[in-house]
Amino acid sequence: MGVIEDEYGPEHLQALLSFLREENETPRTRAAKPLLQADDFYQNYRKGPFALYALSQYIGRDRLNGALRNLLAKHRPGTTPFATSLDLYKELQTATPDSLQPLLHDLFQANTFWELATETATAKQLNGGTWQVTLTLQASKLAVDSAGTETKLPMKDWVEIGIYASADKGKEVGKQLYRQKHLIKSGQQTIVLTVPGRPANVNIDPRHLLIDWKLQDNDQVVKTKD
Repeated sequence: MGVIEDEYGPEHLQALLSFLREENETPRTRAAKPLLQADDFYQNYRKGPFALYALSQYIGRDRLNGALRNLLAKHRPGTTPFATSLDLYKELQTATPDSLQPLLHDLFQANTFWELATETATAKQLNGGTWQVTLTLQASKLAVDSAGTETKLPMKDWVEIGIYASADKGKEVGKQLYRQKHLIKSGQQTIVLTVPGRPANVNIDPRHLLIDWKLQDNDQVVKTKD
């Protein structure tokens, strides 16, 4: 994924990530073992790579690549003991800051899903040409076991919020005005932000780094106040 992003750009990377996410939409993938215990095609070739990419976007690619280098240094090809997923997880734990250990757990030790929605988004122009954007969000998190039993979890996670200008002709997304991670809790919440240009859309988790089964309500058109 890093090679694709560096050599071909973010649009090609997003095409690959969309391909990996396709299997998320099928019901059979909801009831499953946690990633560390999984041994099926979907987990190995879809969810696993996607979880590593998502983690890299939170802790940084250098930290993630460092964890992989350490794993290879301790388990050289053709030598024993062979590395397991638990050995990989230990290296990821070492590379992950304390504030993001809960995310690491959700990605690998539990079969976790997020339910994120932007309910309303309004904006008004301020002096100097900047815009104040007020958005109302709804968020929750749940874990699903291999039998399909869902358990609601308290949410207090860092989630990206993106704000975009109107898209040019032939483009799906406009110029990025803002993208930062915010600490999002369970339930409804209101966030007020200032951006340098006129906003057209607001999106919670715009790059879909977290597994959310209903992506359509992440995005909201901004209504402008006089």
